[in-house]
Amino acid sequence: MVTLHEERARLIEMVIKLYKLVDEMLEILESNTTEEEYKRIGDLAKIAEEYKNSITSQAIVFIARFQPLARDLLVAENLISIAYDLYRIARYAREIAILALIIKGLKGIVEDDAIDALKLARNMVREAANAFTTGDTRKIKMVYEDDDLIDEVYHKYLNIIARMDKIDSKTVATLLLARHIERIADHATYIARAAEKTWT
Repeated sequence: MVTLHEERARLIEMVIKLYKLVDEMLEILESNTTEEEYKRIGDLAKIAEEYKNSITSQAIVFIARFQPLARDLLVAENLISIAYDLYRIARYAREIAILALIIKGLKGIVEDDAIDALKLARNMVREAANAFTTGDTRKIKMVYEDDDLIDEVYHKYLNIIARMDKIDSKTVATLLLARHIERIADHATYIARAAEKTWT
């Protein structure tokens, strides 16, 4: 018979698989990629939704079957919220891919600091997911600090647009990208908070 701890480990492994899928999407966006790769992100987003739905339903079954207490219950509850956060990140990655298809890429089209913010957001997701799946929360503070840096980039372009009489296409594209990245970073912080709540 499967024990509570074995089933909990299996559910965490499912979250790791979802994270790896999301990271693959973000990696595609980081690279100077092809139209086909951007389109593939849409397919990966659909798979991410299936993963999220499966984790949610199985976590609910886990709670009903084992009636976990204390930390085991926290893990189960946070599995559901983190699966949702990773799914939302996948959706924002899809929106960025759509933007990239329309403007014919990202690198050289949008401002470099937005590309740097995308790399930073990817690292935030990595560290936050790792904190939850391993219980190692030492880098959570860095996730919060990086979120502030990404907010600064987003607000920078909001302020630029507020001051401009005529808005050029590069600035608009950069603002749209920065907005999606800002939301990815927010969901990374939600994952980090769930990890902190669970393991500290």
